[in-house]
Amino acid sequence: MKIRIYILLACIIYMPKSAANNHHETQHQSGQNYERQLTKLLSSMNDVTGVPSFSVAVVHKGKLIASVATGFADKKNKILAEPDTTFRLASVSKIIGATMLAELVVNDRLNPDVGIGRYYPELSEKYHAITVRQLLSHTSGMPHYQIKDYDIYDEHFDTGLDAVKTLKERNLLSRPSTEYHYSTHGYTLAGAIYEKITKQPLSISVENFVTRWTGQATPAIENINELQNSSSRLYELSKSGANEIPRGEKSYSVFGAGLYASAGDLAFFGAQVLNKARAQKPFQQLLFTPTATQDGHPVTSRNFKVGFGWRIATDPHGRKVYHHAGATPGARSILAIYPEQDLSIAFLSNSSWISSIDKLVFALAGLYIDEANIEVIGRTKYQISNNGKQLDGTTNCKENQCLLTDSITDYSHWLNAFNVGKAPIKQWPVFAYATQKGQRLLMVNKIGITEFEGKNNTFEANTGKDQIYSIQLISQNSD
Repeated sequence: MKIRIYILLACIIYMPKSAANNHHETQHQSGQNYERQLTKLLSSMNDVTGVPSFSVAVVHKGKLIASVATGFADKKNKILAEPDTTFRLASVSKIIGATMLAELVVNDRLNPDVGIGRYYPELSEKYHAITVRQLLSHTSGMPHYQIKDYDIYDEHFDTGLDAVKTLKERNLLSRPSTEYHYSTHGYTLAGAIYEKITKQPLSISVENFVTRWTGQATPAIENINELQNSSSRLYELSKSGANEIPRGEKSYSVFGAGLYASAGDLAFFGAQVLNKARAQKPFQQLLFTPTATQDGHPVTSRNFKVGFGWRIATDPHGRKVYHHAGATPGARSILAIYPEQDLSIAFLSNSSWISSIDKLVFALAGLYIDEANIEVIGRTKYQISNNGKQLDGTTNCKENQCLLTDSITDYSHWLNAFNVGKAPIKQWPVFAYATQKGQRLLMVNKIGITEFEGKNNTFEANTGKDQIYSIQLISQNSD
């Protein structure tokens, strides 16, 4: 079934000609404008989602062009998040570990396609035939979290080899290289293999690797007993709001979920991955070639393929992008890199929340890649029609931001089904832009951001399941 939303706006819309025609604007000026828009979008998301803090950083051609943090790193003590605030990376840790292992492969210290029993003979024989490539592409058969992991957050492990005990001799779900089963435990084992080959604990190897690659302080292994002053608190969303939660151990899987970083440092790491991939073709092929199962089919999950740890996808505009997202109690994260645009974007938060985080980050990156300029909107009348329902309203917009009141359409009901701890939203923030690819609206909602593409004031967004939402704008010139 196709569902269409028509929004008729009688409004004042214009794009400043000076912004559209000025081809000599410096990168610094462009970055400042971009940062202002990111700040508005993220602050609006704090309000709509209830997540205490967001942080985003964008590196383009090796230069940091935007770094924004909004909300509270510590709600109780009213400590605002700053660009250098650090957050848990959750499963974004996986592509740090995968990249470290890729370096061993390129330097002929690891064969990713031989059984790991060669490197770790003391390991249970049931795992000997698994390869590192299978571990990183989630085709090893190793399961994800199970009931037996009830105590996994309780014990600290000094090394990746020590953490192997958390596998608890669990059985494989399938024969290696036959099926995709997402597994953090597979990355626990990958970390132990790294220690076996390098003869160094991950506590040393991760720091040395990041220092060599970017010279930044993070990503780094989280030690919950020695937290940095920059560390954000952890929160979960409930009916009473965002509540702080205890910081459980993540040392059971450093490569799987155990790292933390600031958004800026993480974005620089992504930029360095792009640099290495350009300089070393074997490195690029290893990381970003889809892994194949035993029957020759590429490993695929939802809307991406799986390479050497990295996810391989395209954004809504057909641009190639490599990424990985993460979710854990107290964190939701993603790193995405655009090889053809030489752009890296990191997005971090301090609460686990229901979000389409890949689409959210694609929308934020697209504003910069497509050179978006704001479309200023004045006092606005609007009409919303959706699947037989219709409503009218008037709103005062501030520059390119409007609030559209809608509590009756199917789409608003669907959006309010998520993050139920937050009160139902009746007014949806919408931001208007003009880009190289046409007009664009970004709607902030409980799952992040919905991007509407437009031409001649008609906008559409495909939200999946054959549901197309259309927005039509009717603009009037001011008197």
